[in-house]
Amino acid sequence: MNNLIKSVMFFLCLVPLSAIAQNQAIVMGLVRDVDTKEPLPGVNVVLDGVSGTVTDLSGKFRIEMPAGDHSVSFRFVGYTSQIKQVKVAQREVKIINIDLVPVSTLLNTIVVSAGKFEQKIEEVTVSMEVIKPTFIENTNATSMDVVMEQVPGVAIIDGQANIRGGSGFSYGAGSRVLLLVDDLPMLAADAGDVKWSFLPVENIEQVEVIKGASSALFGSSAMNGVINVRTAYPKSKPETNINWFSGWYGDSKREQLQWWGDNSQQFQGLSFNHKQKAGRFDLVLGGNVFKDDGFRQGETEERYRINANTRYQFKKLRVYLPG
Repeated sequence: MNNLIKSVMFFLCLVPLSAIAQNQAIVMGLVRDVDTKEPLPGVNVVLDGVSGTVTDLSGKFRIEMPAGDHSVSFRFVGYTSQIKQVKVAQREVKIINIDLVPVSTLLNTIVVSAGKFEQKIEEVTVSMEVIKPTFIENTNATSMDVVMEQVPGVAIIDGQANIRGGSGFSYGAGSRVLLLVDDLPMLAADAGDVKWSFLPVENIEQVEVIKGASSALFGSSAMNGVINVRTAYPKSKPETNINWFSGWYGDSKREQLQWWGDNSQQFQGLSFNHKQKAGRFDLVLGGNVFKDDGFRQGETEERYRINANTRYQFKKLRVYLPG
């Protein structure tokens, strides 16, 4: 008798649970990468910010919810989160397919120095460092050698670049670190060294540094590595950048070395660039002015630089072959 009562009570408890389950709505679908269209396993699918599930190895998900309006979010590391508002009725099955957009910018960086053709940096087999113009602006670098000193594995010794302790420069033999500007060698013709102040710091798209021998592609001057400065070209909208800076040298701890007396030794500079499209014609103008009174007597610097880049993009022609 007791077993019969227990069985009846257990059955009565299952009835409302079964009724609730039958009234639940189901949202299911597939989560993919927006570019490759590959399914993404392990994506967090969260319902109303409280409960949820994850996608399986095929990128599919299935989640139950009561009837009404709900918010379903899709979150995955390296991708932009998406939130979908869904409205479901009782016992409704709704299918939602989601394409997530990658947010990693470093992996999408395109370089040309490693193989002399455009390729993604994650596909490069050599050790490479990429410097963006924001890094140059944040360090307030007045010359490219100042930027190179911030790159791991690169040292400036006697005004010339050395990569990972290799032989960077020797008198009579020239530099073993090849400097390029838009794939054109920029080593001096007489001594074979680098003139850092000549490089257009104000107009740079990115700097690619190969940390290793690249003489097979670039010749004997690249036995210790390559520094390729790629200048910027205009985008769809015109862009103008102006940067002004100024600073002062502090007093020397020894009065005998403070040759400037009560005056103040300072340095200041101004750089600008303008990029604009005119139909198929690209125009880039840049300039730099720098003046340094110097800390040591007689070591003053004053330079002026102006540069211009032009490019014409020819119309693409379609060629139809017979057959």
